[in-house]
Amino acid sequence: MFFRKEHGTPSWGAIDIHSHFLPGLDDGARSPSDTLAMLRIAVAEGISDVIATPHFHQGRYTASPDAVLRTIDKARQAVEAKRIPIRLYPGNEIYYFDDMLPSLKRKSILTMNGSDLVLVEFSPGVMFRTLQNAMDRLMNEGYQPILAHAERYACLLKETDGAFFLHDMGVSIQINASTVTGENGAEGKRFAHRLLRERAVDHIGTDAHGREHRTPEIEQCRKTLEKKYGADYAYQILRGNAEKILAL
Repeated sequence: MFFRKEHGTPSWGAIDIHSHFLPGLDDGARSPSDTLAMLRIAVAEGISDVIATPHFHQGRYTASPDAVLRTIDKARQAVEAKRIPIRLYPGNEIYYFDDMLPSLKRKSILTMNGSDLVLVEFSPGVMFRTLQNAMDRLMNEGYQPILAHAERYACLLKETDGAFFLHDMGVSIQINASTVTGENGAEGKRFAHRLLRERAVDHIGTDAHGREHRTPEIEQCRKTLEKKYGADYAYQILRGNAEKILAL
């Protein structure tokens, strides 16, 4: 989806690959009205497409694929009825667990829009070796992991070379838009920009959770990326790379 360029608005719409727009499935949107309010914010921020990625975290958030798909269908119907110009796609943000691979093979958790890509998160205190081994296992079984909000893991903040190592392995790196603009603290911002300088970030997501707090803001991030790293790289990590997920 493309937009007319007016008053500095982008001529293309960003694709948000990490968000919690769907109501009642996790700690994101609480109600259908929250979902619509968040989606209106997303459109105003220049987002044209959203992969809804409710948490799958054993013992906490365990909505089935059927529940996710039913909820996203209802959201699509509401979006169409309200004429909100945005498209929605299904996924999960999966907190890594020992039986993740069998669960993926049984299709009891969702990949990104039915692709071989999986959005994976870990405990902030995860050891690097655990992170590396988990990514190895996923890739050996034919899945393409996207490491959710890479700036949250202490082992990568402490030793940024670990993030480059994972990227060189073939792991896709996702950073939150709010981290790029410094809203999540100076340490995360420094980490994000070191990766951006080396073109080691593959995706930007909002990780949006609400209509008032952790909202789906991305426009300031886009401006920062274009100013510091150029329009081509901004397009690549805000839209271009994600288009491959949606083109199924």
